[in-house]
Parts: sequence; structure tokens; C-alpha cells
Amino acid sequence: MHETERNDAELALAAAGGDERAFTELMRRYKEPLYRYIHRCMQGSDDAYDVLQDAFAAAWSGLARYDPSRKFSTWLYHIALNKVRDHGRKRAVRSFFFTAAPLDGPDRPDIADPSQNISEEYEHRDELARVSALIDALPGKLKQAFTLQVLQDLPQSEVADILGVSVKTVETRVYRARKSLQSQVNADN
Repeated sequence: MHETERNDAELALAAAGGDERAFTELMRRYKEPLYRYIHRCMQGSDDAYDVLQDAFAAAWSGLARYDPSRKFSTWLYHIALNKVRDHGRKRAVRSFFFTAAPLDGPDRPDIADPSQNISEEYEHRDELARVSALIDALPGKLKQAFTLQVLQDLPQSEVADILGVSVKTVETRVYRARKSLQSQVNADN
């Protein structure tokens, strides 16, 4: 059977047994949606590809722990979310040390402008950029639930598994995110 004809669980089990082509197929299937999710979570950071690679590397090394009775995508998104969180913690630590350096020190590294929104460079329409900014401004828990369910089109049950919360909590967070976005859009018009 060709890799493209096998389901995710079959591919994951084959990959756990050392079949690199099976894992390559899983990466092909999830590279784009997972990148979009990570990119959104990181508010357009250039580091999104690095985090994507970290997520796939962690998935490859953790395949032995994958439970084929659960959806592979849920497991993979959970890994990606943890990598995004890890990256945020590392970035906060680096930021602390960079900002603690003396301003007039000769060996101080250049610090990127934190107000620069890289994702706007890739957005072609003003409306899309505005909505994207509104989504980015949502509180973290609302943004995560909204991004996974609405933008990634995952079912509530899978979002609940990824975030480690109940389905009702996901429903509530998505509802609150939609209400917040709707009130922002209405206020701007």
C-alpha cells in the first residue's frame, strides 16, 4: 500500500517502526496547517519555521509514545503548542538579558524592534490584516481555542484534547473570542 493511501495512525505506527517515508508523508500532510497554526500563535514571528521543525523533530523522536487509538493530528498539535510555549519562555528569558545589558555597551547585540509586525508584510489586504491583528490581540486562551477550531477547522473535541480542557470550555472560549472580535469590528465601523 502506498503512503498516500494509509491513514495517519497507520503511517505513525510505520514511522515508529523506522519507516522514514511514512513520517515524510505525515509531514507533507501537516506541514502547511501546522505552520499556519504556529505562525498565528507566534503572531507572525520569523521563528515559526524553526518551531515547526522542532515540533516535527519532537514528534519523530516521540513516535513510540503515540497512542494510535487517538487522532494523530491532536497529538501533533499538542506537541506544536508545547513548542510554541517553550519558544515563548526562551524568548522571554533572552529578552530579559538583552534589556538588562547596558545601553552604551560596545558588545551589546542588536535587538529587533518588537513593535514590528512581520505578518503584515505577507498580508495583501488591509481588511485581512486588521482582522488578523484583532485575533492576535485576543487573550491567549481565547486565541488558542479560536485559532484551532475556527481557523484550523478542528472539531471541538480535538481542540479540547490539544488544550487539555473540556469541550464546554472550548465552546465558551470560542464564543467569547467571536463576541470580542464582533464588538471590535462593530466599534471600528
